[in-house]
Amino acid sequence: MSSTAPKFASFRPKAKASEQPPPEEPRREEKEYTKRESSRDRKRKSSRERKRDERRSPPREERLRDESSKKPYFSDRRGDVDIVKYGTPNRYDVPSYRRTGYGNVLGLPHQKIDRENSTDKKIYMTPLVRQRQKRMLTDKHAANESRRTLRLIKVAEPPQSDATRDFIALSGARKRKRGSQTDSEEDINAAPDVDYRGIDEQHDPDKVDDPDTYYDSDTEAANTISEVTQKNSRLIRETRDDPSNLQAWLDLIDHQEAMMKLDRAISELSAADRQNLADVRISTYEEALRKIGDADASRVQLQAGLLREAQRYWNDEKVATRWQHVLKKHPHSRRLWFGYLDFAQSTFARFKYEDCRVTFSQALEALHAADSVDDSVTSQARMHLFVRLTTMMQEAGYQELALAAWQALLEYHLLAPLNLATDKMQRFEEFWESEAPRIGEPDSKGWRHLSTEDAVPPTCSIILEAPGGPVSSVEDYRKRELEHVSKLRYPGRSTDEVGEDDPFHTIFFSDLKDILVNVPNAPAQIQIDAFLCFCGLPPLAEIPKRRPWWEDPYLQRSRSETKCSTKLEPETPRFAEAFSQYSLSPLPSFYTTSDILIQQTFSLESSQLDPGFVRNILKSLATNLPDNEAIGEYLLAFESVHFPSEVAKTAKRLLKVNPTSVRLYNMYALAENQLGNTAKASQVFAAALAIKSSSAAHLQLLQDYVWQALHGDDKTEALRRLLLSDNKTQGSITSARSSLQSTLEAALLASDLPSAVPCTALLACLSYLTSSYNASAALSVHGNLTSWLASHRLHTSVHAESHAQAIAQFLAFHVSHAAVVRPSLVRDALEPYIAAFPSNTVLLSVYAANEARFAIDDRVRGHMARVLNLSPASSASSWAFAIHHEALKGAIAGSTAHSIRALYARATSGDAGAAHSPSLWAMWLRFEMAQLRAARDTPANRRPRRDGGKSKWQTRVEEHVTRVRAAFYEGLKRVPWCKDFVMLAFTDAREVFTDEELMRLYGVMAEKEHRLYVELEEPRN
Repeated sequence: MSSTAPKFASFRPKAKASEQPPPEEPRREEKEYTKRESSRDRKRKSSRERKRDERRSPPREERLRDESSKKPYFSDRRGDVDIVKYGTPNRYDVPSYRRTGYGNVLGLPHQKIDRENSTDKKIYMTPLVRQRQKRMLTDKHAANESRRTLRLIKVAEPPQSDATRDFIALSGARKRKRGSQTDSEEDINAAPDVDYRGIDEQHDPDKVDDPDTYYDSDTEAANTISEVTQKNSRLIRETRDDPSNLQAWLDLIDHQEAMMKLDRAISELSAADRQNLADVRISTYEEALRKIGDADASRVQLQAGLLREAQRYWNDEKVATRWQHVLKKHPHSRRLWFGYLDFAQSTFARFKYEDCRVTFSQALEALHAADSVDDSVTSQARMHLFVRLTTMMQEAGYQELALAAWQALLEYHLLAPLNLATDKMQRFEEFWESEAPRIGEPDSKGWRHLSTEDAVPPTCSIILEAPGGPVSSVEDYRKRELEHVSKLRYPGRSTDEVGEDDPFHTIFFSDLKDILVNVPNAPAQIQIDAFLCFCGLPPLAEIPKRRPWWEDPYLQRSRSETKCSTKLEPETPRFAEAFSQYSLSPLPSFYTTSDILIQQTFSLESSQLDPGFVRNILKSLATNLPDNEAIGEYLLAFESVHFPSEVAKTAKRLLKVNPTSVRLYNMYALAENQLGNTAKASQVFAAALAIKSSSAAHLQLLQDYVWQALHGDDKTEALRRLLLSDNKTQGSITSARSSLQSTLEAALLASDLPSAVPCTALLACLSYLTSSYNASAALSVHGNLTSWLASHRLHTSVHAESHAQAIAQFLAFHVSHAAVVRPSLVRDALEPYIAAFPSNTVLLSVYAANEARFAIDDRVRGHMARVLNLSPASSASSWAFAIHHEALKGAIAGSTAHSIRALYARATSGDAGAAHSPSLWAMWLRFEMAQLRAARDTPANRRPRRDGGKSKWQTRVEEHVTRVRAAFYEGLKRVPWCKDFVMLAFTDAREVFTDEELMRLYGVMAEKEHRLYVELEEPRN
């Protein structure tokens, strides 16, 4: 081979350097050997003779060691005792090895050099068959594995080739020898390359494997640490200078987590770290309480935060004692009562239904007395408490009492006889005890239109198939319990033969009196909206303020059918298909408008109520409250799903009472369009536009009329409807634009945001349709209103959210119908609004559908990670959408069962806002059951191994069974009040649990005082 190699001048061997004298410092082995020999011969030889002998004749052991180190390999059967002494082998005894390329070493065919752990001091070998190494820049967990960050560097341009050279340089970026006279400043500062052919070159520990990345300097890391510590010092100084500054104390407490994460390789804290953090924060809270002063609001906020942290560090008994002590000092604090109720309802060791119900009653009574003391305790706050109470009753199995409470509340406050000033409670007692049909029941007319003398109790037509009495079979118990739950859902009468032996089936007035006394007479819209939350239905449309119950994790129920998400089939699905899938988020969150309300499924799966019962309640309220258009509007939307043949009749009846209601006309047209009657819908729209009105409802009507044409892909007709004329000249366009612009300016001047939002949407559509479908022109119009809202500090209001949803609607249409759309158009337009409304599933669905077309970017996962990491108290809706999105991505885009399971675990961890959401726990359990059934159905070799061990298929199935059990028992600890979740072990997960385990779960339900219709006895041996 050497005969054929080219004889370049650069490959000529250099002159050998003069031989250097050996180092004077002896090696470690020689020192140790000398000490041992000198101790043996101290009495026989003098110091000079010993040294002369050592120079003359090296010991046999050293000769063997020198010879062995020169061999390619040697066998050492005795070992070196100095390894234990010095903790490392003698590097001079390690024989040289030969690399054969690609990390291989000669003589080790089944191993490779571990590039992650090897250094200039040690070489680590790793087996060839192992987990694939992660890439430094594309790995999603790379940021958590190292404290030092990576930065990209610009690759240097290759130098111009020198034609005078008689060789070809393999790399132009290699650093030259220091003695070269042609070195430039760039060469001196360049990073040295590694010669992978040798092992003697000094390794640079700061250099990474990717030549385009380098670690940030230690100075930058130190600066980051310095900023954190300096902020901590500044906050401490602020609390000392002004101890009454509440915000300074809260900032200091919040900053302790950043202090805890200093010098940590991962960003997330472990359970032990969380406890230590809670201990530190508790101490800071207590110090703040000693120094904050007597300001009641500040002390309440500090006490609430302290007890929230104490639940992670103290035992339950100590926390409960502290809660009671704090509530005695602040008996009228809404914040403290809700915190205490969260603790009482979600603590497994302490929860019992009756104790929790009494606590809710005490809270209602305390807040009722606080109405005149504390302005923050409004009727809306007490209504929120009432929704929590009745939902807890229903989920614990006391569904008759929960429904009776709502029937009594609506009858007492909304359907009471007119001009009834005195003895209202006594008169209502007479109505209730007469057992006349109540609101929601067939033939109900309402308390207002009923005479107790003519009241006739409704006949009971319920027939139970299974006989009464206890059962000893788990299967019999399951069938009979489910039958009783389904058929005995509504409050019974004393005359009913079914359930007469059940003390909880018939509800008397004495069971409801305390609730009616302490629940306020809130506005009708608030009471109805709260009832819809109890039923698990969407909120009313066009509500001027957010209601707190829609954001409460204890009340967020699934509003769609609970099924496992189906992965998007194509690698790059169409936008319309992806958007329809992402829109089915199990826990949706949005601002309800008429066009969004008509698209809802109105699922009653979570509350298991009959659609006819809810429809009767809405009809009674719409009839007796004709001025409240929102109720009639909601009734039409509800009937379009459950009773489509009744929509036209109901609309005629409502419009007969209120013939000038533009909102009712609009919803009726939308309902007809949703049912496929496009021509009929267009006629209703046109008739409604003839009604002269300058209200926001008229603008909303015109907007929905235009969008009906756009959804039908008829842009010409949409422009005609915008112009309200068949003449599409430039003059008519200018006139329409001027009219809309003047209407918008007048609305903004009067702060009439309900009119400004649809007017802006109409202006944007006009710009879009008259500018060759230029999306930027429409977004520019929307941007003007966004700037106005931001300047008036209204960028997080419900009207700003409605405006953001209008932008999302426009972008969804544009992407679906345009030939080519840049992904950055949707991305840049929506990200500011998602930052303002991170839980809005309408915005997130459009954003996710846009990114699904370019799955390689995967920006949605990164965005959701940023959103969900903002605070441990992220909403259940945000978690549910993140899980829904991960399930839809599929394996091609990096989604696996493990990544979905990890999201469930994070969403339901102790600090997460969805930790006590029964819907999310039920979703997780059903997900694990789906994985178990898929594993069982997977075709595989099910024969046991030759050694008698379990097959891989059997091992995999057992792992899934363990995951189902773990998810169930963890959920049981988090939602101890929810009987429906425990019953999943008897229904959906029946195949996982044995009869003995189910008997124990029945005992748990009895211990927690859940409502049990059927008694389950232990089987006799």
